[in-house]
Amino acid sequence: MEDNSKWWRLHHLPFVLFLITMIAVVLGGSIRIYDAGESCPDWPQCFGTWGFDVSESEQEAWWEENPDEIDSRGAEYRYTVWEIFLEWFHRFVTGIILGPLCILQCYLAFKRRREMPAVSKAANLALVLVIIQGTIGMITVMYDNVPWSVAVHLAGSMFLAISLLWAWVQWMDADDALPEWMQLDPNHSAQILPRMYDLSLSTLAVLIFGAFVSTTSGQNLACNVGSYEAWPLCNGSLIVTNAANLAYGHRVFVVIVGAWLLWNIRRMELGTIRKVLHGGFGFYILNILIGAAYVLTFDDYERLLSLMHLMFASFAFLCIGFACVLTRNAVSSTNTVEEE
Repeated sequence: MEDNSKWWRLHHLPFVLFLITMIAVVLGGSIRIYDAGESCPDWPQCFGTWGFDVSESEQEAWWEENPDEIDSRGAEYRYTVWEIFLEWFHRFVTGIILGPLCILQCYLAFKRRREMPAVSKAANLALVLVIIQGTIGMITVMYDNVPWSVAVHLAGSMFLAISLLWAWVQWMDADDALPEWMQLDPNHSAQILPRMYDLSLSTLAVLIFGAFVSTTSGQNLACNVGSYEAWPLCNGSLIVTNAANLAYGHRVFVVIVGAWLLWNIRRMELGTIRKVLHGGFGFYILNILIGAAYVLTFDDYERLLSLMHLMFASFAFLCIGFACVLTRNAVSSTNTVEEE
């Protein structure tokens, strides 16, 4: 590895922020599976404090003082310290660690904006997305985790992750530290770039659809989970015309997008992009199996499989999105050279 590619170099800062973002995604998924999304009913504080060790008596006193903030579980429900900690720590990671580091990234990129304008733009975009994510998080708390806000929040985290990967690739390229395997043929990249956009957006749509289904009341149980009638059929039927339409629609969409991915990957030339897409498709297939295990063994491993289902779906999208980032970088680098 060349000296300018060592991991302590500044061009790897966006990748560090990407890893922190993924930690935040894991925490967000854990909050959902433990149903702890309302464990801090106010924002940015938590039961009027800046800590997480809130006793049941303190929760009761806060509900009495703030009756308008009572969530969907009612004023009699008491959250555990673990549930409150998950929400509190998620806010800490995003607001105290990720946010300030994104500001630092913007500052460092701004100082070199003339020699690497694309990095400065990507860093600015990442900071804007962090601010938007904080706002959506506040809205999610205010509206008691309605499905659309949870889905939008997850989509925002994926856009943030991709923007950080884009900044990382661009920064390495500007420092002449881009690994050889990331350097693609510009002409071929220009040909496949529209297809890469399609694959990325399709996989993201599957992820967001799944988040919407998992947070919509009754949909997780809609296909008679815990029995062999629940998967791959729904209630033992191929045709669904009841309340399970949303959950079953997600399954149909997964199959359609999976076939679309496979058809396109088989047409790709051998090389980096095809390998990265194979990784994404591997996560996609594994996630289908995890989804099946989740439905068939619902009460046994519900929380673990639910979190794995979210993460594997995210990995599938991020692999395909990263392939798109590399393709876009090859095209943009060529355009920059031609302009100069």
